[in-house]
Amino acid sequence: MTELGHVAWPPAPIRTERLVLREPEARDRAAAIELLTSPEVGTYLGGPRPRDEIEHAMPGAPSRRPGLFIVDLDGAMIGQITLSRETGHLRKAAGKAELGYLFLPEVWGRGYAAEACAAALGWFAGALPGEPVVLATQTANVRSMRLAAKLGFTEVERFEAYGAEQWFGVWTSATPSGCSLRPTA
Repeated sequence: MTELGHVAWPPAPIRTERLVLREPEARDRAAAIELLTSPEVGTYLGGPRPRDEIEHAMPGAPSRRPGLFIVDLDGAMIGQITLSRETGHLRKAAGKAELGYLFLPEVWGRGYAAEACAAALGWFAGALPGEPVVLATQTANVRSMRLAAKLGFTEVERFEAYGAEQWFGVWTSATPSGCSLRPTA
């Protein structure tokens, strides 16, 4: 992942009504391994990664890097959000910030992804005003498609890749959204 630009990292933890977006810590290792090896989480990402591979690659805390937020609920990791400069796996995204998110299946359907992503986008809009954010997902991933719409992403195109139809959208801080994009104090 490349830098987000001239943004100081890490930012102070971002607090929402129910969540905290923060840097990874050693206590997140077990949840991070569960997240990356979950068959449900990997459904639209090429499948889960082998547990032994992840455990070997992550001997301690999940790696800290610019643009990676751990989503914390009551002191426990429930997911992660990334905002990273896209390096070219999608031609239209090259050089733009891309939003990515993964949440543990046991917290799906409770609005945590919308709350956390809206907070991350709000932070991004404050740190890099006017810069667009892109998102790509499989059209078969109904939950992700719903979240993109709720966050205010606008469809740019659909295309075929990785053996499935993909959806590509863009968001700017000027895009109206059904979610509040400002974190709470």
